[in-house]
Amino acid sequence: MAEAQIEQETSLALLSLIDDFEVAVRDAITISESRIGIDHTGRQNLALFVFAKLIAHCMSMGAILSHCRRVLQEAGLLDHFSLAALGRAALDASLMTMYISDPGLDRDRWDLRRRIFHLHELFNRKRFLTAAGAGAESVLKLPFFETYEERKAALRSRIEILAAQLGYTPVQIEGFLKGQLVFIDGARGAAREAGWDADAFDFHQAYLSNWVHSHPVSFLRFDDQGISFSRPSEYQLHFCGTVLEITMPYVRNVTGRMTAFTGSSQFDKVGHLD
Repeated sequence: MAEAQIEQETSLALLSLIDDFEVAVRDAITISESRIGIDHTGRQNLALFVFAKLIAHCMSMGAILSHCRRVLQEAGLLDHFSLAALGRAALDASLMTMYISDPGLDRDRWDLRRRIFHLHELFNRKRFLTAAGAGAESVLKLPFFETYEERKAALRSRIEILAAQLGYTPVQIEGFLKGQLVFIDGARGAAREAGWDADAFDFHQAYLSNWVHSHPVSFLRFDDQGISFSRPSEYQLHFCGTVLEITMPYVRNVTGRMTAFTGSSQFDKVGHLD
């Protein structure tokens, strides 16, 4: 098959995927906008915010892809690097939305999750504030540090009680109290809970991470791949299609969850928590 024909078929395939992606994002936006002004539980509001974050990532991807349409007709930049980074961010937001909105959670299990979130946020905030000031007195006198120990103790105490009541082992509880955990059973466990293939999700995250962190996979073969900042190669077009093929099913799945989980506070059986 002639090289020109291969490039044309790759371009057409990418344009078709872009159309499908735009439909998936519009569907997500429709659900998100329809929930504005409706009374929701705290858990629902948190899930809706992360869902909106997912949509923002996808809209930014869409901005890159809209430029792609013109690039396919003329010379110009197709930033496949940023598309991959946004795709990875979309996967992370998808997983978190599903984790927060798991319909199988009861009050205590959700309470444990949200307190682990707060402990993680508390520890990380302390870490970057301390690093920013490098121990300076002005930093240590911030209001954050005045209540840090008290909040840490209260969170750890409640986490320990809840986790013990829910049957977690002392070793697991010790891990919860370190403040480094986000997902109780790790990302793979959260993916399985969402009904996803954990191995596939693991691969998708690991693969796209190469472009987030500028790992060698993203640049060592630039010559063979024909990477160009003025006229994208067939590889770049194909790669953009791969990013969309990875991302779209997660976006659609999360939209389905949010359609069922939000729209009324009655759809969250956990209800309102203090």
